[in-house]
Amino acid sequence: MKLEDYETYKKDKTKSSKSRLKDLIDTYAEINRKLNNESSIELNVFKNNIRETYQKEVYFTLIDEIEKPVRFNVDEKSKEYFIPIFTDIDEYGEGSRKISKLFLDKLDLKMLTPEDIRKIASEDENFQGVIINPHSQNFSVDLKNI
Repeated sequence: MKLEDYETYKKDKTKSSKSRLKDLIDTYAEINRKLNNESSIELNVFKNNIRETYQKEVYFTLIDEIEKPVRFNVDEKSKEYFIPIFTDIDEYGEGSRKISKLFLDKLDLKMLTPEDIRKIASEDENFQGVIINPHSQNFSVDLKNI
């Protein structure tokens, strides 16, 4: 979601813009299903567009009572984790309802910029990346692409 659209939403709760990143991921997934070849030229173009667009939008995550993002551990024994992020208010609403059922804590919305995510990465060696719209698109972006 663009920052300007989020600011408008905060003021009047009426404008919930669709994310360009969300659209690119949907198109990427559709082409990938048809081609079944992750290294195709068509998919590489979309990967580059996804990387560029990721830098231009803001995202939403769930934070707990001590204001730490919800974590999805890589596996049960690992300290490594990803954080879920949502591309727009609609995705946040749907995803937060589903994810909240898994956690007992009270969870709230927090807006994140790509810079915020890079800061988390620089401060925590266990942070591995983000999962975009985990309840619907489930698209992961690891640290080398952040």
